[in-house]
Amino acid sequence: MLPGYRFHCPDIASVDLHLAERREHMGPRSNLTPRFREAARQDIDRLLERRLYLMIVHLADPLEDSVPPAQAA
Repeated sequence: MLPGYRFHCPDIASVDLHLAERREHMGPRSNLTPRFREAARQDIDRLLERRLYLMIVHLADPLEDSVPPAQAA
């Protein structure tokens, strides 16, 4: 990861968007230096870890999405 670079990923859809952008950035026509290519790979690893975490949290609390907010309290 490059210093100071962060991803805003509050949900799985945003993680998927960042993953797609990173993969496109590293595409076959990319002229990234080895240092930046490795940083991009590390970013993808971090994003995949975040996606896994969000999936686990979502599966652990499936009622959160099915109960309307007014009834949740």
